[in-house]
Amino acid sequence: MTASGISYADDGKDKHDGIDPSRVQQGFDASPIPKDQLNFKGKDPYLVGLGAYLVNAAADCNGCHTFPRFLRPGKPGNHPQYGDPYLDAPPSVPPQSLTGQLTANTNITHFLAGGRCFGAFQSRNLTPDDSGKPRGLTEAEFIQVMRTGKDVSCSKPNPPKYGGVTDPVCSIPDPPGAGVTYNPDVLQTMSWPTYHSMTDTDLKAIYAYLSALPQTTACNTGNLGCAGFNDQNGTPYPKGPTPPGFYAYDLSNTDPTCPNPPTPQ
Repeated sequence: MTASGISYADDGKDKHDGIDPSRVQQGFDASPIPKDQLNFKGKDPYLVGLGAYLVNAAADCNGCHTFPRFLRPGKPGNHPQYGDPYLDAPPSVPPQSLTGQLTANTNITHFLAGGRCFGAFQSRNLTPDDSGKPRGLTEAEFIQVMRTGKDVSCSKPNPPKYGGVTDPVCSIPDPPGAGVTYNPDVLQTMSWPTYHSMTDTDLKAIYAYLSALPQTTACNTGNLGCAGFNDQNGTPYPKGPTPPGFYAYDLSNTDPTCPNPPTPQ
């Protein structure tokens, strides 16, 4: 069977899982990164498409690992004529769009590059590092992460590098706990218990899609810290109220794809 010029041969899928080719095509259609911008070299396109479906249509990887996830109308995302579906009124569109793809302005410049804070924890960059592997992980290591939550990438002798720079998120210390001791070897906010029971084929498909993405970098990185825990120089705040004038995610750049809110008046 073929669709959009890609051959879905029987040897390109796990017969035990009975992958539906329509999901593969839906995955490519749902991917904020167009199919012609994905790197298929050495990859099974069938798995890449299924991974795109799992990442973008069945799960919400983008919601935690892209920061900000959506851009307002006119900003340089993938659909600047639309905007943020949570904030912007939906445009007048034909009825068939109800069964089509979401019309939103996804921040493709920082797609799955991480940087969103969850307390003192920060989401990771899932795109290929300089080695060409997602976070520098082999397929087996990636499956280990998804099944056990083990923080493999930051515990490797050579943590992932993006553009020659070691991912600074690996340097963020555990937050102060109120009588809670966090396991430093286990990812705390990553929903790996949900992905734990996925089939091997599903996890391999997610890995294939992440491997096919272009490398991106985050707006907010480990050296900037997270609001309420570190200042923008990475210095931990003393206990007590947030210092006057601090504004979460107020980054010192003029990148229109990164959040730069005005200083509170």
